[in-house]
Amino acid sequence: MKNDFANLTFEQLLTQLSSIVEALESGTLSLEESVEKYQQGIALSAECKKRLDEAKEVVINKMTPSGEVPLK
Repeated sequence: MKNDFANLTFEQLLTQLSSIVEALESGTLSLEESVEKYQQGIALSAECKKRLDEAKEVVINKMTPSGEVPLK
């Protein structure tokens, strides 16, 4: 899997990450497969964190100093 996540939604990334976690927890993968899945999971996790951080910035920038979201 390439780290080309641009065409995936956040929800699709989470679904892939969940699938990897299930595969790792199953205990049926070889060591090599486990390491590969782990690396894929780390990349997906990093992308999810990046998107969450970006969403957080959008929300923070929309808020007033008192923490309220101005109505338009």
